[in-house]
Amino acid sequence: MEITQPIQISMINGHRESVMRRIFKKKCLQAFREEDGSLSVVIIALFVITVASLMVMTDVSAIMVAKRSLAQATEAAVMRGVHTLDRDSYYTGKGSMLTTPLALLNKRDHPAIPIDCQQASFDVLLELQNWSEDDTALKRHELQRISLTDFSCDGTSVSISTNAKVIFPFTLPFSSMNSALLTSSAASTNQVQEGFYLFGIRLH
Repeated sequence: MEITQPIQISMINGHRESVMRRIFKKKCLQAFREEDGSLSVVIIALFVITVASLMVMTDVSAIMVAKRSLAQATEAAVMRGVHTLDRDSYYTGKGSMLTTPLALLNKRDHPAIPIDCQQASFDVLLELQNWSEDDTALKRHELQRISLTDFSCDGTSVSISTNAKVIFPFTLPFSSMNSALLTSSAASTNQVQEGFYLFGIRLH
């Protein structure tokens, strides 16, 4: 009995150490797996945020370019409308070539060239239609049909407002928004340039 008792105690202690090692190893593996899972979640979240940011930046860039294209179309339309001459008023002395020398001699402002408002509205619509159907680089393909929302003409100046829908390259993340409505406005007056004209030729 005196010989076997230490051996039994030693076997019990060895068994306890083995159990403790297994428990410790199991806890270490469990902790590693939990940390690995948490790291995977963080990586996936960062990836989603990066992709969403790229999509938003692409949409914003498309909106800015489309806005510029709409502004160019609006300016082109108002310039075409303002150059529509009202011949009846022009050739009765209102802003004709005869008033320019008098304006130079008297040092007063030149009268504005009269505009045919009815023809101007038609020309504005025609120019906007040409831009809407344009397939060149002047018009962005994201920009849909351009519409005239307001037209104002007082006989000497023209002002217009337009709008158009822009289609996003990507649907905004976490939403169903895939388009936006852009607006633009422009105004212009057809003024006589400084100088002396004879039969449409500038002499001074």
